[in-house]
Amino acid sequence: MSEKMTSKERFVNALEMKDVDRMPYGYLWFGAGNGVLERMNAKMSDVYYSAEGIARAQILARQMYHHDNVMSPWGCLLVEAEALGTRLNIKDNRYPTIAGYPLSSASEYDRINPLDIEMSHRIDTVVHSVGILKKELKDEVFITGAMLSPLMLASQLLEASSLYIEMLTEKENVHELLERLTQSCILYADRLIEEGVDGIFVENGGNTADLFSPDMAEEFMLPYTKQLYAHIQNNGIYVISHNCAEHAFHDMEASLRPDALNFAFGDVNTLGKKYGIECTEIHKKVGCSPRYCFKELEKHGICLMGNINPNVFCRDSLDDIEHEVKSCMDCAPEKGFILSTGCEIPLSTPIEEMETLWRSISPRL
Repeated sequence: MSEKMTSKERFVNALEMKDVDRMPYGYLWFGAGNGVLERMNAKMSDVYYSAEGIARAQILARQMYHHDNVMSPWGCLLVEAEALGTRLNIKDNRYPTIAGYPLSSASEYDRINPLDIEMSHRIDTVVHSVGILKKELKDEVFITGAMLSPLMLASQLLEASSLYIEMLTEKENVHELLERLTQSCILYADRLIEEGVDGIFVENGGNTADLFSPDMAEEFMLPYTKQLYAHIQNNGIYVISHNCAEHAFHDMEASLRPDALNFAFGDVNTLGKKYGIECTEIHKKVGCSPRYCFKELEKHGICLMGNINPNVFCRDSLDDIEHEVKSCMDCAPEKGFILSTGCEIPLSTPIEEMETLWRSISPRL
């Protein structure tokens, strides 16, 4: 074990596959956020468009839940989409939803102007929140920006079923759209980098057999996301690739060469073949032991971030939470692992469940 590290040092060492003083504990978006908002005496709508509110909520969440990183923007996956024309329904106590798409077809790709990212008040708010976090937390905590991959962003600008049909019937138009969205993503990443993020957490959950074939993922996801990741890393910033899909193309995800892969369930097809288990069925149950085997992902030599099942929260079973933590920590590699949930902890998670989570983690650190 190394000497006591700061949260940022611990997080960075794990990303770089180096020794840590203890296993880092990662936080996604705004997990169990209602408890934080209640302590702030605020509603989601009060802080959604406030840089100070976003930063204050993240700092308070860390004080309450003890994780080693903070993240902005949190929860909402519509920041870039709003900047590019998607209309939103803003909710008092939950994340916004889409009220209207700016595109009815990929053929309207020329309506997307990447420079709108630089002129967006919503982007300014998020970027300013990163600056506040940097000022308040200095170099003690790993500060994470959050964004979408180009293909994920496309599904927030054009209704997803239409997008997927046009990936088969109007390929050239979809590629033109993705070219513009890649530039949009790069401009957004540059704003986050300029403001001082240590890493960028990229939602790439569309890279999954639940939506399309590996060939389609290789054509429409891989080149554009790879360009984005390389741009971020060439600027000295870490990339955490998030894919919580049950049938994610993890080998393809690893080929993007992120610094970490945040995953939820593991490669169920590989595990099924290897262990002779009907993994798809088993994974629907909390506490499936084979799910904790990381061996098929370890081979890629990338830091792994996971794998606590967020479905164990809000179910009135503290034992399930303890079991998830124990199972993940027991199976984790000695280097290159950040303990976290595979996706966001529900906003409505009770404080006592978050306290159980931390109690289950802390004695083993």
